[in-house]
Amino acid sequence: MQATGVRSIVQRALSILSATVLIWQASAAPALAVAESTVLSLPELLSEARRANPALLEARKRWEAAQQRVPLSKALPAPTIGVEFEEIPRGGVKLNTASIMYQLIQALPFPGKLSARHKVAVKEAQVAAMTFKRAEWDLMTDVKAVYYDLYLLDRETETQQEQVVWLEQAVNAAQARYATGAGSQPELLKLQGELLGASNTLRTLSHRRQAMEAHLNHLLNRSAHEPVGHPGSIPLLSLALTPDELVLVAQEQQPELLAVKFASERADASYRLAKRELLPDLETMFELRDPAMGPVGPWDLTLAIAIPVWFWTKWRYGLKSALYDKESMEAAYAAMRNDVTRRVHEHWHEALASYTTAKLCQDGLIELSRQAVKSAEAGYQSGRASSAELLDALRGLSEQRRTYYQHLVMLEQHVGMLEQAGGWPVRSAHAGGADQ
Repeated sequence: MQATGVRSIVQRALSILSATVLIWQASAAPALAVAESTVLSLPELLSEARRANPALLEARKRWEAAQQRVPLSKALPAPTIGVEFEEIPRGGVKLNTASIMYQLIQALPFPGKLSARHKVAVKEAQVAAMTFKRAEWDLMTDVKAVYYDLYLLDRETETQQEQVVWLEQAVNAAQARYATGAGSQPELLKLQGELLGASNTLRTLSHRRQAMEAHLNHLLNRSAHEPVGHPGSIPLLSLALTPDELVLVAQEQQPELLAVKFASERADASYRLAKRELLPDLETMFELRDPAMGPVGPWDLTLAIAIPVWFWTKWRYGLKSALYDKESMEAAYAAMRNDVTRRVHEHWHEALASYTTAKLCQDGLIELSRQAVKSAEAGYQSGRASSAELLDALRGLSEQRRTYYQHLVMLEQHVGMLEQAGGWPVRSAHAGGADQ
């Protein structure tokens, strides 16, 4: 009777284990059991980051401030209004006996100086605009990276939860087998150790997700402890553009490259302005004598020229400094073009490598691992295979799924960095897809 009861326990445990494995194999599109309202939308996250991130807001305000300085660059210097008292009697300060003259003084920069200053201000505003766009691309890349990291953590958590479930059932089955003498103690201890390790990994993944949630909340200017939902499924998509096509796009739209380009043009405009500073400015002074002498009494007009007599001790070094700045920015622009080209090619090939690996897992390796699990599970039930063989088969399937998710996330993260390097949205919003 006792042997019959133990045999019944063994059969029940094996049935539970078999049902658990079959359910796991049938989950072609696993998803966390979360409410629809908690599903994270990447386009919505990007929109919220653009609206709420304070660092991006700072860059936008700097751009707007630079725009407001452009009209100021075309303005003449502020005029000076004064009063001159002439022929004050000697030995006192009797202003009421002096002749009064009212002055209006206006400096007139040499022709071409105001236009040069205006061009410098325009280039500064363009640099600020590209700095803002670069900050926006950096923020979008960071948000996407965190989003995909959350997706990967959720998939790893699902896989780990499944492992804990079937390890618990496997331990129960091994205990029953050990009680009947059909199993060994080392086999039971190994399964118990695997169960403890899997449970600890599950707790570790939970803490890592909380850290990632805090990072996302920081980017969105939220409270660090605000709940974060779960990303939806991500389709496996290939790359639509070649690296050479992206390089051509980058030369026209990449904010970081354009910022250096405009900075180079600003340095060139500053150098031209520095050369014009050597030209003399005109200063005019209009004087109106005592109005008591008539509605419009006699008036004087004075014209003066500001001559840069200290050229050799002042302007000469300013001109050289502007020239060196110009040459420096030209070299920086050439270096940035090379760097953008490098980044585009680097991330494109990294993305292609991840896509190839994920595609291989999706189309072949995962299905082969599922067949191996079925075979090992059948052998374990019939007594022709050990729990270690079933454990290895299940671990192999988990590893293939994990590899798929890792390379799917690596693909999208490299695409995000590719978009940042090229200044062009390679990916549109995900329309949905199937996970493995």
